Amino acid sequence: MKDDVLQKAHLLYEMEGKRIEQMLAKDQVYSGILERLEKAERRLAGSDRAGASAMAEARELLLEMTRETSFKLGYVLAKDYPLDQVFKF
Repeated sequence: MKDDVLQKAHLLYEMEGKRIEQMLAKDQVYSGILERLEKAERRLAGSDRAGASAMAEARELLLEMTRETSFKLGYVLAKDYPLDQVFKF
């Protein structure tokens, strides 16, 4: 493998992405926010299309922010630690 930090960060993100999703699903705050956004989106879907669209966008933004944060964490780990050491965490 190349010693490219970005390549290692992408690899870590791909390898650990599912585990991160599972951890977040178990987190009461994170899963609660997603659940409330989904409920608001469904409630608004029939009467307020713009509001429902805004809720969907907010939910997608939250997920995207989480993915981006996870990638940046992977980048930091890949930059500061040898890849074989990261797997020991």
